[in-house]
Amino acid sequence: MRTSIKKRYIQICIIIMSVFAIAFLVNKSLLMSNRTNPGAIQKTNVFIDNIEYNKTSEVIVIPRHKKAIIYASDNSYWNSIVSESAGEDWRGVFIKKRKVTLGSFCMAQHPVTQELFTKIMGYNPCYFKKENFNIKYSYNCIEENPDLRPADTISWFDAIVFCNKLTIQTMKPSDCVYYVDSSFNNVYTLDDARKSIIPIYNKKKKGYRLPTEAEWEFAARGGDTTKDDWYYAFSGTNTINNQVVINTKQHLFTDANLDNYGWYRGNSNGVTHEVGKKLPNTLGLYDMSGGIWEWLYDWYDNSVYEEKLINPSGSQNGTDRVLRGGSWADDAYASCVTRRFHNAHPYIPHYFFGFRYCRSL
Repeated sequence: MRTSIKKRYIQICIIIMSVFAIAFLVNKSLLMSNRTNPGAIQKTNVFIDNIEYNKTSEVIVIPRHKKAIIYASDNSYWNSIVSESAGEDWRGVFIKKRKVTLGSFCMAQHPVTQELFTKIMGYNPCYFKKENFNIKYSYNCIEENPDLRPADTISWFDAIVFCNKLTIQTMKPSDCVYYVDSSFNNVYTLDDARKSIIPIYNKKKKGYRLPTEAEWEFAARGGDTTKDDWYYAFSGTNTINNQVVINTKQHLFTDANLDNYGWYRGNSNGVTHEVGKKLPNTLGLYDMSGGIWEWLYDWYDNSVYEEKLINPSGSQNGTDRVLRGGSWADDAYASCVTRRFHNAHPYIPHYFFGFRYCRSL
């Protein structure tokens, strides 16, 4: 009798332990899955010298060992956003019969803040820094941290140097993406930038870098061509009446939906604002529409061609670099996700211009 009871007790204990073990494995699997899904936090805030820098986290756009293929058989990827009469620079880079394959990468959840830029570069060139209040601008953003405004008045060369310096501070010099020489022995520095030397991009490195134009647009549109977000005019939302932002008769100057997702002329009061104060897009990325024009790696090309590309990084040469996203100073239509900014010389900083970083995974 006692032997039977003892045996039953052992069986029950084994069953209970098995249930707990299965539950643990399932929960662990779900947790690991959530950490690798698009929109998951890849890395929390940056720490430098044991100090945490807020609003510097990174979001997974395409998970490690994955890829995304973007292909449209018609004009539907842009003709719900701008009219057929809009010029090529309004249609984005995902046009009819163009096949783009992107590898895995993560992206900064916010544009680079003044605080982080100053720490990494050792100076603050921003027009909208707090020291300039009542000197260069007078609107007071109550309940906002001025140090967490986006870094502005940044040249493309400044952004390149920042990426290398951030890599050196938080990773290793050998992880840097930008170099002076094609053998990738000499890391690109501020001295090189001041000479306007064009950096050489090592695509195999995993350090911080500027997004390419294709990466930026893919992320701004939510990273999934099968979802409604892909067809929205702005990052995270469509226009208030699902109308196109530009046609031959009118431009969209204000939009109530954009008011909730980005800073532009209609709601900015003529200044930049603390990053992350508006709603994010479906990937959890903030301020992709409005706020500050964001420098990208690519040379600007007037035309986007019907071709097959893997991890494209723009034209081989040019005079201007690409900016995307719109800014605090522009009307609503400039913040649309397919708008390509041109006439942006890489050596010229402007109080419309900033950036966010990304990394290959």
